[in-house]
Amino acid sequence: MRPLHRPFHRTCIGTPATIATTAALLGTLFLTACGGGGSDGGGPQTPTTPTTPTTPTGSFLLSVLGPVSVAAGQSGTATLVLTRLSGFTGAVTVTVPSSPTGITATVVGSPTTSNGLSVTISVAATVAAGTYTVPIRGSAAGVTDQNASITVTVSAAQPAGFTLNVDPVEFELPAGNGWTGYGIVSITRAAGFTGAVSISVTGLSGVAGAVVAPSPATIAASETATNLAAITLDGAAPGVYTGTVRAAATGFGEQTATVRVRISAPSTGNISWKFCNASRVPRFFAVKDGSGAWRHIVPAGPAAASGTTPTTFNFSLSQANAGIAMVNLGEKMSSSPLIQGFRWDVFYLTAQEVAEQAAEECVRWPEVTTRTASATVSGYQSFDAMLGSASRYALVNVGSTGTASTTLTASTIRPGSFDLFLTRSSFSGSTQDPIAVQSIILRRGLDPASGTTLPALNFASEGFTPATGTVTFGNTTGESFFVAQNFLTGNALNALMSATGNYPLTNRIWYGVPASRLQSGDLHQIVATTSTAASRRAVIAFADQVSSRTLDFGVALPRPTVAAGTGATPWIIRATGSVPADYNARASLYLRETIADPRAFMIVASRGYLGGSGSYDIGIPDLSAATGFTAFWNARRGASLQWTVTGGEGDPGSSEEVFCMQVGICPVKAVRGAVYKSAQATGTVTVP
Repeated sequence: MRPLHRPFHRTCIGTPATIATTAALLGTLFLTACGGGGSDGGGPQTPTTPTTPTTPTGSFLLSVLGPVSVAAGQSGTATLVLTRLSGFTGAVTVTVPSSPTGITATVVGSPTTSNGLSVTISVAATVAAGTYTVPIRGSAAGVTDQNASITVTVSAAQPAGFTLNVDPVEFELPAGNGWTGYGIVSITRAAGFTGAVSISVTGLSGVAGAVVAPSPATIAASETATNLAAITLDGAAPGVYTGTVRAAATGFGEQTATVRVRISAPSTGNISWKFCNASRVPRFFAVKDGSGAWRHIVPAGPAAASGTTPTTFNFSLSQANAGIAMVNLGEKMSSSPLIQGFRWDVFYLTAQEVAEQAAEECVRWPEVTTRTASATVSGYQSFDAMLGSASRYALVNVGSTGTASTTLTASTIRPGSFDLFLTRSSFSGSTQDPIAVQSIILRRGLDPASGTTLPALNFASEGFTPATGTVTFGNTTGESFFVAQNFLTGNALNALMSATGNYPLTNRIWYGVPASRLQSGDLHQIVATTSTAASRRAVIAFADQVSSRTLDFGVALPRPTVAAGTGATPWIIRATGSVPADYNARASLYLRETIADPRAFMIVASRGYLGGSGSYDIGIPDLSAATGFTAFWNARRGASLQWTVTGGEGDPGSSEEVFCMQVGICPVKAVRGAVYKSAQATGTVTVP
């Protein structure tokens, strides 16, 4: 449900083949590739031959792609080209020996082993209009220094009606495979200016495969809204590429800001987190090894993942504990093209748990397919309720009853064999068991071609009577609670058997498949969840056969302290507290903004990460130091967020909690005899 985004940046530097000719040809080729303008990406200019040493005595040449035109008080970008000779591949350090008063030249990406880099030219508002020269020097071990100069044409300062900000200033992408970076361009208006502002990105058009698309291309009048810019550099070799974001408005000086795109080889390591479902691929993936800094992981594989060509994030861990942070697209509620919800998933786990969770990704969320199958259903009584499920993550729809037969349709069935499960239930009139399962159909190992009509399903001839037991729930404290019952097979079936409503009766019928029909790997699951959202408690149990037994709810969760950050990081919301012994397997914090297109954050810490204690201190991580992270993904200033803290395993309080509470699809490991308990507390917090 989310378009795939990735960071943006890049410069026009050419390739060794295009720069191994004469200096004059160099200038012509590069200026043409960059659209004819100066390296700052401005309008059409007369082609200028790059300056080069008159007597090249070293193993590289240093040249500049044309002059830079900058208004006083503004900045521009010059692109430098390194022409390597006689097989020289060493690192070149570029420095600025001196600069005219009021002009600051900052070299970006030095030292470098690539064929180019950029220089940011910042001109003070006090610099008079005119032409200035900035000398540059290139040095490398064992070769002669090379010199060149940047011609800077300064125009008179113009009034500024706004300031410009680009976030982030540097992105990191793999080469090729359709990856795109998205950045946010924002303005702050001044001096009463309310007009429209046009946005453009220059300096990247000469890079092979570069696509730059501001969307929309204009910030509307009176808006201080952000402007989204997408950049793709599919044809770029590894290196750092520079572009210039330009904001222009009638009657005011143009504002510019530099952006960089770092094209890197995919990250490597002995842990591979593979994504086989395109909708699951995060736009940002970072890892924290022990107490180290968060670092961006560069993906391998295509941006549009599939089962045969997954997207992989590779990394290694040397410490016992680790953090994993993923940012993805989230809920989209408004019609604005400039606003988008985001979803963070943050895991604090042991290194072993990280490897285990990485291995489960493609199992839990395989590739989406269009495979379908259908069958007629008969042998039931009018207005019976029917539930259908199929493994391989298929969606099953059973047509309405009230007639002699109906149709079952299974869609999005993944490749391989699957199990089909169907129940027929009716109203019993009993307070203990108001909706009773009357019959079950279970077919195993089906593997039809897409579009196949399966043999008819007939409860009269194929259905069998379920096994039953009575579960007595303890420590309910008089609360009403829901119960969901599921049947699981080793072929990935997780079938809803029965769901009973919200009432306080403590004795509930547990339905299951008879022992004579069970196979290795089959399990029955029962989930009970209290209905008080502010202090919800749950218990989940697994058994190979249903039976009569007692299950107790745990105690209420002690209320945690949830607070926003202070100072420069108010969005760093944290939860601290302790959990009773029943719940020390895990602590989690779920946060969701209460405004349109909300940011949502799921932070989970395992018992192993927390050291086995009942104390926890978890929250939104500060990812600002990781390359390519944008503050636009953070919780917004002034936003109110609903929070849920959960102790123990089970539903962590997210917007998907209905899947555990009502249909029994819960984020716990299905193990025979296992009992999981959890408890929650909720509230709100505001980002200052």
